[in-house]
Amino acid sequence: MRRVIKIGTSTALTPHGSIHEQRLSEIATGLRLLIARGDQVVLVVSGAVGLGRSLHPKTPLSHAARQAHAALGQTLLLEAYRTALRPLAAAQLLVTGADFQDPVVSSTFRDTLLHLMAIGAVPLVNANDPITSHQTSIDNDTLAAHVAALWGAGQLVLLSDVDGLYSDNPRTNPNAYRIPVMSWVTPAHLDQFAHGSPGPWGYGGIVSKLRAAQIAQEAGVETILMAGDSPGVWHALASRDYRQATRFQANKEDRHAAGTIS
Repeated sequence: MRRVIKIGTSTALTPHGSIHEQRLSEIATGLRLLIARGDQVVLVVSGAVGLGRSLHPKTPLSHAARQAHAALGQTLLLEAYRTALRPLAAAQLLVTGADFQDPVVSSTFRDTLLHLMAIGAVPLVNANDPITSHQTSIDNDTLAAHVAALWGAGQLVLLSDVDGLYSDNPRTNPNAYRIPVMSWVTPAHLDQFAHGSPGPWGYGGIVSKLRAAQIAQEAGVETILMAGDSPGVWHALASRDYRQATRFQANKEDRHAAGTIS
């Protein structure tokens, strides 16, 4: 199976914004397990902005500062993954939102992925934040969905700080329950969860994951939302056990359905 796995910032970094070395080691071990079972995997990796921000925490927040933080943190993030993934080779691909609208760039990107797979390298994809404007910026959940659609993946996996989509915020509502399966993501769902906010180092929040699932569904790709810090997450992916997750089915014929979660 072709899988695009997005590693969220909260999974890759500690609460202080440094590399979570044990977690990256677990990611590398899990990745090798999937590859050994015949999967082809592209990693969409977050954390560059958080790493750069941790080096200069007093810098005033602005779009320009975010770009600078990304430039600072990107080299650290790449080196951390290169070290963790050895002896597998790691290859970096940086893209913008506009790249997916350009058929020539999209075709070149897809061909590059295919060649990297042929030589046994692990593609590490990230948004090219240091050079993006507000118009071309893209969060990594959405980026991962576009990569999955473009590459013809069978599955998009979003590893985050939550173990699925809940009916409400489980941190504030003890009665909130996890949704095991969603047949479609509707505009009403996006409006319903628009109040969600990202973690201290993240960017998208739950609504970006819903948007990503919607993009994937329209391309016929199923999406799995799981907790990246779960001890058994990689074995669950290898065995396709999604009981501790939310599975968004690849029902592209339902993309115009209506409804909210009650």
